[in-house]
Amino acid sequence: MRTVAREFELGRRQGLVWTEPERFPWILVLLPALIGLPLSWFGISDALEKQRSDGTWYYALPLIVLGASIVAAAGYFLFLAISRRQPRVWVGHYQHGIVREIAGHAPEAYAWDEINGIRRRSTKVTNGITSATTHELWVYPREGAEFVVTDAYKGAVRFTDELDKAFTRVRLPQDSARLEAGERVDFLGAHLDSAGVGCFDHRLGWREVALIRVERGWLEIHRHGDRKPWARLPVEAVRNLSVFLTLAGRMCQGAA
Repeated sequence: MRTVAREFELGRRQGLVWTEPERFPWILVLLPALIGLPLSWFGISDALEKQRSDGTWYYALPLIVLGASIVAAAGYFLFLAISRRQPRVWVGHYQHGIVREIAGHAPEAYAWDEINGIRRRSTKVTNGITSATTHELWVYPREGAEFVVTDAYKGAVRFTDELDKAFTRVRLPQDSARLEAGERVDFLGAHLDSAGVGCFDHRLGWREVALIRVERGWLEIHRHGDRKPWARLPVEAVRNLSVFLTLAGRMCQGAA
């Protein structure tokens, strides 16, 4: 990763997260194998002995089938262990971009200008007794497939916050300049222009906007005089949410 970051002049590393592949419970393979193989061997030996003595080898068939079934179960679990094993992944946040490396593959480097946007989602899960919050961060390169950093990565929460701040510092001046030049700036599910804020195919003028906020994982846009939000959509439907909120706040103040 260091070599690639140096080659692409991404500067110093600011953060790093990585996955630790889950250890497969090998007891699921070893235990059936230790039981099934002796049973199969004993069943085959018994069948051969009965065939020599009185020709009734088939009396040992249930034991052979039982042993073979247990061995087949061990083979199935072994197949799962091999086929579903996830490679280790590293994602590094640098001053001027991101480097992602999958074990066994060449690292992928993206400068900030080569990234279309990021999305975040935090979901609170509860079972009635305890609760936990899961975190996800999607990164969308201009070229190549999107990738996501989740809680499966070590240190994902802090990494996500720091990367969001860094990307916002870079993207905010660019989108602000586009907005001042009269361009429309898209944020996936929402968009901004000099006339107002839009949500998919609907738009609300800046003088009509009372409040734009994030509430419990939802982006809410309120219109003056309405009790319910004029528009409401999940935060993960908005790319570059921090940039959107900052620019929207500026436009609302300017209209006021």
